[in-house]
Amino acid sequence: MYYYIRLLKNTPIEAVIQEPFKLVFTITTDLTEKFYDQPCKLRCQTVVRTPSTIPGATAEDTVMTIMPQGLTQGYSLDYDPKIGYCSVDVRLAPCMTPYDECQLVLSLDPTPYTTNQPGSKTLLEPPEYEILPAWSLPIHLKPAPLNFSKKTKHRKVNKKYLIDTRQDLVERYFKLPAHLTGLHGPGRSLLVREDATEGFMARHIWDSGVFMTKHLMLSDSWLSKYMKETREQDKDEKVDVNQEKSLESSLSTLSVLDTSVPAPGSSSPSDPSPTPIPSQCRERVCLELGAGTGLVGIAVAVAFPELSVLSTDLDEALALMQQNVDANAALLPNNNMKVGFLDWAEKDRKVKPVEILLLADVVYNDLSHEFLLQTILDYSDEKTKVLLGYKFRHEAEQQFFERAKDYFNIENVHQQDTMQLFVMTRKAN
Repeated sequence: MYYYIRLLKNTPIEAVIQEPFKLVFTITTDLTEKFYDQPCKLRCQTVVRTPSTIPGATAEDTVMTIMPQGLTQGYSLDYDPKIGYCSVDVRLAPCMTPYDECQLVLSLDPTPYTTNQPGSKTLLEPPEYEILPAWSLPIHLKPAPLNFSKKTKHRKVNKKYLIDTRQDLVERYFKLPAHLTGLHGPGRSLLVREDATEGFMARHIWDSGVFMTKHLMLSDSWLSKYMKETREQDKDEKVDVNQEKSLESSLSTLSVLDTSVPAPGSSSPSDPSPTPIPSQCRERVCLELGAGTGLVGIAVAVAFPELSVLSTDLDEALALMQQNVDANAALLPNNNMKVGFLDWAEKDRKVKPVEILLLADVVYNDLSHEFLLQTILDYSDEKTKVLLGYKFRHEAEQQFFERAKDYFNIENVHQQDTMQLFVMTRKAN
């Protein structure tokens, strides 16, 4: 189980240095059904990207932190569970003038929570559950107007210099494990944006997605071991499939609508007669169902560049998912990930199985179980590995597993709190 810092009032697209704007936030579970019920301190920091002198490092590798102004307690904010949300006016410091843009970051302050107020709670130990930080989208900085004839200490926001159009997204960062340093460089992080407010839940990060992302990228995860074994098999069989052609041709045979512009010479997604590929040259395709923000698919594509990853969902999620793929382009030099539209309710699909199916938090809606199970069956055979991240939410979810047992062997390969990772393999006919 995770808790998420959420911005209830979005940060501005543009902000004038030293002009105040309001920051409103809370701490909730993924579906906002529960608020964090313990007092704690949060750090409020302003960050800008600065060049690094480390060989091979990029501007994104180094972050300079500047404390915002207007906070009565330095950079810390008190979260009071009795109120349920926090509101504070912040100002960007004059020393940020040389920079074009910045981001605000809210994260848990490890300093123990203490207060002199009688009867108040004190947090002496770290929280039981991880609290994920929230990064605002980049804020474009504008210099303060040079007008010294007016007092500026308590003046109101000058609307002439502050555009009131708000950004409705926040950023989450997931640091890559150390074993991927050789592949992507030191200190790199995967970036995913999600809706800052409740909005469409399909555009939110859910617990199972975070759980799967953190586990699947580890060097000792089930997927890492599986990929190592199959790499050896590929060497023995001397399989050599072009990565980009593999992904393009896969779109044409998966009954998935590609939302990007097709590459010159690539097959059309509506091609009614896909050409079967011999089993010994089977394309290494990973298909994600109900991808939402695309978090899990991006993590797999980053950690295993030999896989062609296709993350799918309905229309409402695709624009944000594509934005997240683009934001991680530096971690995807092989262009081994695409975004596509896939409706589970589609009938009479003529598709071929994929090597890996990814699913995270997809069984909460019992009304979709029939369509979900049929979609999994359509895209799988006895060689397909179905990785299902699951967090128990209600009893009706068990109906999916009962039905799936008729077709799949189901193995629990990893567990954390109420979250589980299952590997499902088709039973022999």
